[in-house]
Amino acid sequence: MKKLVKGKKRKTKKYWIVSLSIFAILVLIGNFTIIGYFLQRNYRYSNYNATFTYAEEKLKGIPYTGRDNSFRSFLRDNPNVKDKTLYRTFTVDIWRFWEWREMIIRTDRFLLPYISTEEIMKNRAQEHLPDF
Repeated sequence: MKKLVKGKKRKTKKYWIVSLSIFAILVLIGNFTIIGYFLQRNYRYSNYNATFTYAEEKLKGIPYTGRDNSFRSFLRDNPNVKDKTLYRTFTVDIWRFWEWREMIIRTDRFLLPYISTEEIMKNRAQEHLPDF
């Protein structure tokens, strides 16, 4: 009976080692190869009523670095905007392991406050702006 228990423990341990190794390989492939680049989503940002929007589109050459400059220009050109906060319009999905590298390197992208499309539409309606 003891041999049977030891055999099950070895199989369980081997199963976990193999599973974690496969997961680690997938994380590395997803974060450090061109495959992960194509799996990443396009990140979108907005102010409270979508009078300013910005979308990072990697495959179209619209980079992360232009976001802050564009928003500063918008605020300079529109000083009467009541909410001067930049929001992310995407959720942080920790299960997207192929984006973990981005979450570490570009932490500020994920630390921005979140605003939903519904909330943006509500804000637009309050200011009598048309739907977008």
